[in-house]
Amino acid sequence: DVAFPFVNALGFWLFAFGGILLNLSWFLGGAPDAGWTAYAPLSIYSPGHGVDFYALGLQISGFGTLMAGINFLVTIITMRAPGMTYMRMPLFTWTTFVASVLILFAFPALTVGLFLLTFDRLFGAQFFEASMGGNEIIWEHLFWIFGHPEVYILILPACGIFSEIMPVFAKKRLFGYSSMVFATVLIAFLGFMVWAHHM
Repeated sequence: DVAFPFVNALGFWLFAFGGILLNLSWFLGGAPDAGWTAYAPLSIYSPGHGVDFYALGLQISGFGTLMAGINFLVTIITMRAPGMTYMRMPLFTWTTFVASVLILFAFPALTVGLFLLTFDRLFGAQFFEASMGGNEIIWEHLFWIFGHPEVYILILPACGIFSEIMPVFAKKRLFGYSSMVFATVLIAFLGFMVWAHHM
C-alpha cells in the first residue's frame, strides 16, 4: 500500500501511455533519429515526427515517474511501522527513498528541456538555434542534469535489493549498515554535481 493509491495508478498509466506514444513513432512518423540524447540542433531539424513522439512521450512518462517518486517519498516518510526509525529501515527502502528524491529533482529539468524542444520543433521558438540568439548547449545541460542522476535512479534500488538478499543467504547481518546509508545519500548528492563530465 502507498500513501496515494489513485496517484499511484495515474502515474503508472501515464508512464505506460507515454511509453506507448513514444513507440508509436515507429509506425506513425518514423522512429526518433536524433539519438537517445536528442542533442540540438540535430533533434530540431530531424525530418518527420519521430522526435515529436519522443518529446511528447517522454514528457508524459516523466509526469508518471514524478508522481511515483512523490508517492514513494510520502509513503516512506509518513507510513513507516511504529518504532521504524530512519536508521532502522531496510536498505532497499533507503535506496528507494534516495531514488525518489533524485526523481523529484532530476525529472523537472528533463521536462523543461523537452518542453523547449517541442516548442522549437512545432512552433519555431528558436531556444536552441544559435543563429537566432538561442543556445544549443542549454539542451545538453538540461538533459544531463537529468541524465546523470537517472543512472542512480536506475541502479540504487537494484543495489538495495542485493543488499537485502545477500545477507539473507549469507546468514549474516549486513556489514556497515550506517555507512551504506550515508554512502547512498552521498551518491545522490554527487550524482547531481557531476553532470558536466558528460559535456
